[in-house]
Amino acid sequence: MDGGNDIKVDLPFYNLFLNAGYVAGNNTAGKYVLTIILTILAYFTYQVFMGAVLLFFAMQNGIDITHPETLAKSLMNPDALGISKNFMLVLLLGMFVFTFVSFYYSVKRIHQKRFISIITAYPNIRWGQILFAFLVWGGIFLLMFGIDYFWISRQNYVFNFQWEKFVILFLITVLFLPVQTSFEEIFFRGYLMQALALLSKNAVFSLLFTSLLFGLAHMNNPEADKFGAWVMLPYYSLFGLFLGLLALWNNGLELSIGIHAANNILSALLITSKSTVLQTDAIFVMKDENPVNDFILWIFGAIVAISVFQYKYRFKEHFRLLK
Repeated sequence: MDGGNDIKVDLPFYNLFLNAGYVAGNNTAGKYVLTIILTILAYFTYQVFMGAVLLFFAMQNGIDITHPETLAKSLMNPDALGISKNFMLVLLLGMFVFTFVSFYYSVKRIHQKRFISIITAYPNIRWGQILFAFLVWGGIFLLMFGIDYFWISRQNYVFNFQWEKFVILFLITVLFLPVQTSFEEIFFRGYLMQALALLSKNAVFSLLFTSLLFGLAHMNNPEADKFGAWVMLPYYSLFGLFLGLLALWNNGLELSIGIHAANNILSALLITSKSTVLQTDAIFVMKDENPVNDFILWIFGAIVAISVFQYKYRFKEHFRLLK
């Protein structure tokens, strides 16, 4: 109220979550560019540190670091470096912890934003939704694994359970992987989606472009090198699109955060392979991956998940929420 009159604020979007990015903090293009640069700089600064640590172990283990091909094959291989897979996992996930901290302070200091404004349109994070999404996607993940294990390619799995290593893996996974998955959701589906929507005035463009960026950001993963971008880029991008749609329909990232956490945590604990980015002491080792089968199973899982969330939360005006 002001002098007995309502203050009318013209908001650019119908979607509450996108509007949360508009009404909170300083949102000039320069602020976004600076924050993105600092976040990327933090990411690569840690990689320099991690690279130095891995080079040290490479030299200690007799690897010729002057030979580029030998070094490239060995540097991310814990067995070749003579270190445990759990130690390698801590190094990798530490990169996201370091980057997340830098990103958090950039949003707070540069944008003068409440950090929650890039997570949800609501006053508080809906923790119950995160847990529900984790359980739903965890159940779907285990169902997809069961279908593949019992009916499609059981011979492709090798039982690898080692109690002592698995306990350490479990602790690392529970402590650090939610940081990695939450950072990716908040950065891509929160910060960047709000930023691109504000700058382009087009929510659909923002959704599609951040989904593609999410896919491109994962093209350095070993899976992309082995199976090709023509398979993995659509997979990662569609995963990003799936999570982005849920964020817009739900006016927040809670469902996306829960799904992403369940996906990566169960992947790390249950299945590993030579071509996966997370080399872990998981329960099963997959001898040969079939990305086409995995893609088909994932599409089935995504449809089931959307159906469950639609029934539970009664999303309405699906197309209008993309405006």
